[in-house]
Amino acid sequence: MDNALALDPFEVSVLLLWATGVIYVCWRYVQCRSAYMLIVLVGTLCIPGLGICYAAGQAIRKFTNRES
Repeated sequence: MDNALALDPFEVSVLLLWATGVIYVCWRYVQCRSAYMLIVLVGTLCIPGLGICYAAGQAIRKFTNRES
């Protein structure tokens, strides 16, 4: 029996990364509620990968701003 709705591992990983990015950006929007974050949120919903890239950029920014 061929299951047309089955996802291969690559599709599952892309969906998980997209969902993680959307959740992160939603959480950030709830925290600051700015027009910029609203634009990022809409972009994240439309463009898979944008949210996880935003989260990675924020992590790099936070990591590089730490004092030794």
